[in-house]
Amino acid sequence: MSLPSTRAPSRFRHGDLTILYDPMPGPLTAIGAVVGVGSRHDGAHPGLAHMTEHMLFQGTRRLDQLAINRRAGELGGEHDADTGYDDMTLHFEVFNEDVEEALRLLADQLFASTVPDDRFEKERRVVIDEIRGRREDPVNTLHEEAWRRFFGDAFGHPICGTVASLRRMTPAVVRAFLRRHFVPGRMTLGVSGGIPPGRLRRAVARAFPRRRGAAGPRPRRPPTGRTGALRLRRADLPQAYLVRLARVPSDHRRQLALQVALDVVGADPDARLFQEIRERLGLGYDVGAALEVGPDWAVTVLSASAAREQERRLVDTVEHTCRDAARGLAAEEVRRAHRKLRYRFARLQDSRLDRALAHATRAALGQPSLPATIATLGRIEQGEVEAAWREMMRAPTLTAVLSS
Repeated sequence: MSLPSTRAPSRFRHGDLTILYDPMPGPLTAIGAVVGVGSRHDGAHPGLAHMTEHMLFQGTRRLDQLAINRRAGELGGEHDADTGYDDMTLHFEVFNEDVEEALRLLADQLFASTVPDDRFEKERRVVIDEIRGRREDPVNTLHEEAWRRFFGDAFGHPICGTVASLRRMTPAVVRAFLRRHFVPGRMTLGVSGGIPPGRLRRAVARAFPRRRGAAGPRPRRPPTGRTGALRLRRADLPQAYLVRLARVPSDHRRQLALQVALDVVGADPDARLFQEIRERLGLGYDVGAALEVGPDWAVTVLSASAAREQERRLVDTVEHTCRDAARGLAAEEVRRAHRKLRYRFARLQDSRLDRALAHATRAALGQPSLPATIATLGRIEQGEVEAAWREMMRAPTLTAVLSS
């Protein structure tokens, strides 16, 4: 069987709403609805966007909480949501003949959620319990504090908020957030599947409003990033945990070249950092490497752990491995990293739900389409990969460590 087409999805508008249609033969259609609002928009109420996401499932003018879940169960599966720094995503995968009803349910959640007082109280307890659970995770604690210190106010609080901020929050605050930000002009629909385009257009027109107020202002651009070291302590930890953040340019081609370099240096079993920490030195089990990207920011995130008495050695090993890569990468390493990245893109394209979300998220965050990204990857040469890594090594960098 051939791989799915790498052609760009068709783009059309329904008033202020953007729809990206990606035909995939078969009985199912996946829908990814992306709202360009996240925790950066919380303002005086840390955790507000995340709490709003929870309340989308707690009742609308047409359906109560139980009816929403029953209707979703009748229509299909994969009905869920997620909140990030810059966006909120809802997704649904259903049979082709049920797309109109699925869109109607999503539109109900997005535009007609009522935030009932009793459901708000219940859901607030759920989120507070989630926050308390995250507090127990030293890796989560370190990452949150490192991001806050590196970016300042832009990412100065956890996406979930804090126990204190959740206790101060009210249903009225969530309703105001919905009215201010949940407008078609801030939304993108990605649709991948077997529904014919004409039926999709008619279904969107019946379910979604064309316009409903203007989108609010974008949050200010994050600061450049802070260079230095951050030392955190927590009693009785048997391990030392490290995270290294480095700011990188918003240029998409350079980010893609950096992703190739990150695959050479990072956390896969054949990568340099994994081989140094896990295989040669036997320092620890967890090694991570990622490129996190937003509409006006991007950062590499390296993470690792070791026994607490090996903390200094862990810090030195990560820094040495990064600096050694800046002196040059082997052609075979770059070739292998290219292939791994192409493989991940190919796997993404095999899933209609992943494709729908990727199309919508990329458009909402101002990133190139998936096919354009794949085409660019094929043109990136080793010199660009090495230059991108060296540029990152000169960028603002924060190394944070948590141990006892």
